Amino acid sequence: MNEKDEYIKKVKTHLAVMIGKGRKIDKIFLSQGLTRLELFAIQQIYQATNGDQENKGIYVSVLAKNMDIVLSSASRTLRSLEKQGLISRKIDPENRRNICVMLTKKGEFVRKQCLENVNLLVSRVVDDMGMEEMDQLIVLWNRFIDQMDKEVNKMTEEMNKKTE
Repeated sequence: MNEKDEYIKKVKTHLAVMIGKGRKIDKIFLSQGLTRLELFAIQQIYQATNGDQENKGIYVSVLAKNMDIVLSSASRTLRSLEKQGLISRKIDPENRRNICVMLTKKGEFVRKQCLENVNLLVSRVVDDMGMEEMDQLIVLWNRFIDQMDKEVNKMTEEMNKKTE
C-alpha cells in the first residue's frame, strides 16, 4: 500500500469515528425524542413563519425543497411530527390544493428546549477550544464540505453518463 492509500485509510477511519461520536451528540441535540430530520423540519417551519403562530405556515412542497429532501420524505417526517402533536396542517385558504404546516405550542416548546441544549453544548465547546481554533475549524470544515460536494456532483454526473 502506498503513502496516499495509507493516508486515505487514515482519513476514512477518522471520519467514521467522528460520525460515531456525532451520534452521541444526538443525545443532547435531540433530547426531546426527535430525529435529526424532525428537528431540522421544526426549525425550517419556525424560520418560514418567523415564529408567528398566526402565520399561515409553510407549504409542504416548499419545506421539502428547503430541506433538500423528496416530498415523500417530508410527508413521512411531518406525519411523525403531527402524531407527536408538534405541528398542525391546514388547507391554504388562498389555494385549497396546498397544505400549510405550522408549529403547535408544544412544537415551539420542544424546538426551544432542543435549541437551548444545542446552545449550551456549543458554548461549552467554544469555551474549551477558544474562538480562534473554532474559526479555523469552521474555515477548514467548510472547505472540506465544499470539496466533498464538488466531487459528489462530479461522480454523480459520471454515473449518470454511464447509465445513459
